[in-house]
Amino acid sequence: MYTILYCHNLSQISGGETSLLELFRNLDRKRFQAVLAAPDNGPFSSEARALGVKVFPVEYGRLRRLDQCLLSVLRLCKIAKRAKVDVLHGNSSVTNIPAAIAAHLLRLPVVWHARTLLTPVEIDLDRYLAPLASLIISNSAAIADRFRFRGKLLGKSLTIINGVDTERFNPLVSGDLVRRNFGFAPDDIVVGVVGRISPIKGHRTFLEAAAKLQGYTQRLRFLVVGGGIHPGEKEYEEQLRGFAEECGLKEKVVFTGYQKDVRSHTAALDIAVIPSDAEACGRVIFEAMAMSKPVVGTNTGGTPEIIVDGDTGILIPPRDPEALTEAVLRLADDPRLRDRMGESGRRRIEKNFSIEAHVRQIELAYSGLLDATS
Repeated sequence: MYTILYCHNLSQISGGETSLLELFRNLDRKRFQAVLAAPDNGPFSSEARALGVKVFPVEYGRLRRLDQCLLSVLRLCKIAKRAKVDVLHGNSSVTNIPAAIAAHLLRLPVVWHARTLLTPVEIDLDRYLAPLASLIISNSAAIADRFRFRGKLLGKSLTIINGVDTERFNPLVSGDLVRRNFGFAPDDIVVGVVGRISPIKGHRTFLEAAAKLQGYTQRLRFLVVGGGIHPGEKEYEEQLRGFAEECGLKEKVVFTGYQKDVRSHTAALDIAVIPSDAEACGRVIFEAMAMSKPVVGTNTGGTPEIIVDGDTGILIPPRDPEALTEAVLRLADDPRLRDRMGESGRRRIEKNFSIEAHVRQIELAYSGLLDATS
């Protein structure tokens, strides 16, 4: 059995943390043992423990502070020796570099998991320091482009798109209770956004489109599932609530706040919207498609690798409330189109994006890395 030390710097649960928890849940326990080095002051470490993962509490310092970075390296070295680790797996940009330095000191292979798209003003340290990694796993081709040099993809880069548990997220999950609790009528068409509230997630565009849609039909209702998690996001959530009232949407839009399990809320939707400026590999897209929901998403980042425009959903430009309005109206006016896209989305998930296939690919990557370094 091989022991993998996963290094992660956040304590709250969002998309990247959910993906890692799904990996823990589905790893072949006969071949791989997962241990985690992460902050121990939030739900992420608790959820990992519930899955049988041993957690070593670690607070990662800022990369720009050499003393803090070296302290993180020393902590990881100590943990790796104690747990008799075979591979280190960095799960974020903050942990990749200390994990790589610790791995080199211990003469162990290190995997970097690239899960984020960077803005043009951000310095891509992972790209510049890519030689430190033994293997880089990207969640989408859009992310893998960060590791393209002179037009060629770095040889140690591997693209493994996210997967979803198609048993937990399936079309038979009921959203009736959620609809009743929020006062939605059976014939209301519920349009919703699921996920962390943040300026880059496009909630403002969603509300602008909702305001435009008010005049078309009284049957449309809007659901914002999720809340702010990181610093500044809760304040932004309050701003959005105020904006919704200014637009006269108080009776049309429901803000649910943070939800630990979004299955019943996703099931309550007739149309799922992902209006983000850019999603690296949006987990909520997989979940909505697995539940046979037609999806309207932006044609940026990794989203076009998941949604097939005109088949499983509709792709629109980011920050374009007019295009979002038109897409929602098209689906709202055509229940047969909603059903067809939803069914097609479920088939696409089953064929290409199951959690089992995702985890098997990562296990194969581990095996190849270990064979090459043995």
